[in-house]
Amino acid sequence: MNYTKVQHTKPYAAISPLLPQHSAASKSVFVAGGSQGIGKATALAFLDAGSKAIAISGRRADVLAAAAAELRAQHPDAKVLTFAADIADPEAMDAAFAGAKAELGPLDIVVNSTYYMPPLKPLLAVPLEQWWRAFEVSVKGAAVLAHCVAKHAAADAVVLHYSTAGALAPAAGGLPVSGYAASKLASVKVMEFFAVENPKLRVISIHPGIVTTSEGGEAFVKEAGIKDWPSDDINLPAHFAVWAASKEAEFLNQKFVFAAWDVDELKARKDEIAQSPELLLGLNGFPRNV
Repeated sequence: MNYTKVQHTKPYAAISPLLPQHSAASKSVFVAGGSQGIGKATALAFLDAGSKAIAISGRRADVLAAAAAELRAQHPDAKVLTFAADIADPEAMDAAFAGAKAELGPLDIVVNSTYYMPPLKPLLAVPLEQWWRAFEVSVKGAAVLAHCVAKHAAADAVVLHYSTAGALAPAAGGLPVSGYAASKLASVKVMEFFAVENPKLRVISIHPGIVTTSEGGEAFVKEAGIKDWPSDDINLPAHFAVWAASKEAEFLNQKFVFAAWDVDELKARKDEIAQSPELLLGLNGFPRNV
């Protein structure tokens, strides 16, 4: 699914969180699903970019505490808050955002790195409650997060939503991910509407890549039975997210992009991208002149 000639699997200079134009020094950040994997790497990337005020949420208090200790060890001068909350629980997430706002002020950058992967089995073989849990996390969770952003974030906040390329790929019997792919697809549309209905915000959906070193990525590859799956570096989506939150990426509002795409090529086409339906969900071949 190439969109740029150059495709990346590792971090590179143009998306470095250390570049002055990517500075988050004055920004407060909330990462839902920030206790592990890509979410934790993203939280660290924003700290590397200079943020001194960050909050992470997740379902498991012990995992959150370990992640926060790791972040504080690398950035002892930063305030790192933790909130045990399920993304699909409106009351818990509202309390988490309210707590973060009370400590950090209105949130400038919000990242949704939550996910749920049902068993990799055909649709009819997955218990419905497990299959539907993907929609609770991805679709209801996206709506819950949107409400929290509207209530607790800055008026011009940046919202970054991790999705998956699987939402766009044709169904494949060898990868039975109907619940995960369909729920992530719907979540992108939720974010697209959220962006259009709140034009002061910047909302971008991102495919982070396949990171087999993360807990979720490792489990996916193992369950899929695919050996030697080439892994993207976990810091590729994390650094891409820092770039996406910078002014350089303002033209990507409402769009769905891949962390692998080269940002210099994207910037070279920014007017074309911003002023066209490119990188929005649509139906291939429609509309058509007949």
